[in-house]
Amino acid sequence: MRLCLCVCTMVQTVVVLCLIIQHIHCAVVSNSELDIKTDDNFDWRNYGVITPVSDQGQLGSAMDFVIAEEVESLYAIKTKTKAILLSRNEVADCCDNPDTHQPIFDGFGCIEAIGGLCSDSTYKSHTGKCQNNTCTPIGKVTGTGYIPTGREDFMKKVIHIAPIAAWIDASQSSFQIYTSGIYSDPRCSSTQLDHAVQIVGYGTEAGVDYWTVKNSWGAGWGEQGYMRIQRGQNMCGIATLAFYPIEK
Repeated sequence: MRLCLCVCTMVQTVVVLCLIIQHIHCAVVSNSELDIKTDDNFDWRNYGVITPVSDQGQLGSAMDFVIAEEVESLYAIKTKTKAILLSRNEVADCCDNPDTHQPIFDGFGCIEAIGGLCSDSTYKSHTGKCQNNTCTPIGKVTGTGYIPTGREDFMKKVIHIAPIAAWIDASQSSFQIYTSGIYSDPRCSSTQLDHAVQIVGYGTEAGVDYWTVKNSWGAGWGEQGYMRIQRGQNMCGIATLAFYPIEK
């Protein structure tokens, strides 16, 4: 069996899932990726492939940060090195810009199109205009893998390949003032998605399964910038539109 989820999205604060596929490169997932052994607990932070928590401030959208985080984690995994910071400014300038006609919502299609991401120290400051010809790209991708909607069992396997990017609903006040514990709120929507996070691991505490997600609201938010969110219920739509980078 070969699985593939393709989606198109509208450039709005709310992500809209579409049945008609437009301008998107969909990766096909093979049986070899499905036959992955999982554990009770797993956390990419233990392998040095996750960079420090960022504070997005006024720079672009949360997905700009997550795209960069995903590429830098994949590069570290592939090269067996410690993760280095790649340029969020480059993502914002080159991929979150309507003039490029490469919307950030096309998974990692834009990163592939511009030839990869430069390090944070070599790309110039955020200007709103793509300047990727001024530096040498380090982290590269060749495609995007999409998680079938709602398949958290599938996510648990895929995360052993690389951390996962996910759109979620972060509109609830309980989410915004989260400090610790396993987050769960029945008011959280699985379809009205307005924020993005990087999923770095999973685990179980007191019989409750959870995902460990990295946010971009600074290390003072949540559990040092992270949240544990209930797993298995598509809480806040974490499994509605999730994807990961591919580099072959």
